Amino acid sequence: MPGQQYDLKSNPAMVLADVTVAQSAYFGSLIIFICSFPFLFLGTGFFIVIGAVFIVLAFIDATNIATLTFTTSCAADNDKLIVRYGLIRPIRAIIPASAIRHINVDQSWIGSKLKYGSIIILGDDLGIRLQYIKDPHIALSAIKNSITLSTARSSKDGA
Repeated sequence: MPGQQYDLKSNPAMVLADVTVAQSAYFGSLIIFICSFPFLFLGTGFFIVIGAVFIVLAFIDATNIATLTFTTSCAADNDKLIVRYGLIRPIRAIIPASAIRHINVDQSWIGSKLKYGSIIILGDDLGIRLQYIKDPHIALSAIKNSITLSTARSSKDGA
């Protein structure tokens, strides 16, 4: 059901350990931060403002990745996929396995070199994007396997 609250701690679910945020995702923030120093220390006027904006953007990006690192979790329970991430506006979604239409990996060139990417899960009425996932192809296969295992288990229980 859309909008239903689901707590992973109080419900028995198979938590997918392969769906974690990659620490190498911080590399982009570090590059932006380092690139801001020439603007700050060698520039004048407008270039100092540009350097300050770069530092703020690097801080926001690193904070976003840190938040996703501590809050992203994915589990499979009784033929449904449970996804949770976010701190200020937490997203908690329960997607029945029968409603999942497409699961795909979106990976940039830098993400493929640093082994992180996004997993996009499209359902009948819901779409979720899990960002900065470590080894997204392994995480994708873990999600697909957990959905097929839980649907196979529930069809055996129902028969």
